[in-house]
Amino acid sequence: MGARSALPVRAVAERLARVDLAPYAFVAPIVLLLLAISVYPALYAIWLATTDATLLRLARAQFVGAANFVRLAGDPIFLAGIWKTIRWDAVVVLTELALALPMALFLDLKFRGRGLLRAIVVMPYIIPPAVTALMWIYMFDGSFGIVNDLLVRAGALEQPVSWLSDPAGAFSITAAAMIWAGTPLMVIILLAVLQTVPKELYEAATVDGANAWERFRHVAFPQLVPTILFLLLLRTIWMSNHIDMIFIMTRGGPGFSNYTEALYAFMVVQQFEIGYASAVAVALAAILLFGSAFYVRHLAATVLNR
Repeated sequence: MGARSALPVRAVAERLARVDLAPYAFVAPIVLLLLAISVYPALYAIWLATTDATLLRLARAQFVGAANFVRLAGDPIFLAGIWKTIRWDAVVVLTELALALPMALFLDLKFRGRGLLRAIVVMPYIIPPAVTALMWIYMFDGSFGIVNDLLVRAGALEQPVSWLSDPAGAFSITAAAMIWAGTPLMVIILLAVLQTVPKELYEAATVDGANAWERFRHVAFPQLVPTILFLLLLRTIWMSNHIDMIFIMTRGGPGFSNYTEALYAFMVVQQFEIGYASAVAVALAAILLFGSAFYVRHLAATVLNR
């Protein structure tokens, strides 16, 4: 009986001895890093969302179960923030794409000074967001902003306007600043994809009598579709978690008019309510996870399988 049981153990040991551990050794550091900077913080945030933790007594937090999520269901700022987050994402991401696509197509052409123009296009993206936000604040300042000065001189305005004191104006200017800063990233990525399209395809389409629109529609655009779908998903996730531009320019105001969910979680932290802020963040993550899964499973899959 002992000899029979020893045979499977010996077989398993021999099989393990034949396993090459080198690939696992190379992958192990990055796996541990991901666990440390992604998985652990996510699990810790979920745990905090089920407690009454504050910055003043984080170590003595008490478990409260789903109480924070029940509070979210009746929180008008959180509920309104869902629509405001969707509005922010849609306006910024779709406008960036609408601007980036023709810019990438233009920069893909051969003309003198193309390299310099490409470098200029990238500049807004490499400027720190805080600097960009302050620059746009000064441009639209109600007292000494250059925009007011130009409009008054041109006769378009009788007197300076306090743009950032109006909910619609504050949203429009903040979104414009974000679009100005974020569009270059889309331009760079789309341009990189366009440069991988074989030139022979364009030449063949031209020989067949295709005009510029038809060459774009039947040659370039099909190559861009997977990248565009990926960019829409990635930028939507980024913008849903974006804080710095909105916070620096408007603090989410006037009032709560431009409070996205990410900004609301950040502002709740300023009130020392770590547990409730974590619940807001976890709820936002769940919404993004569900939306991303639906997008990949249905919309993106449908378009790519045509």
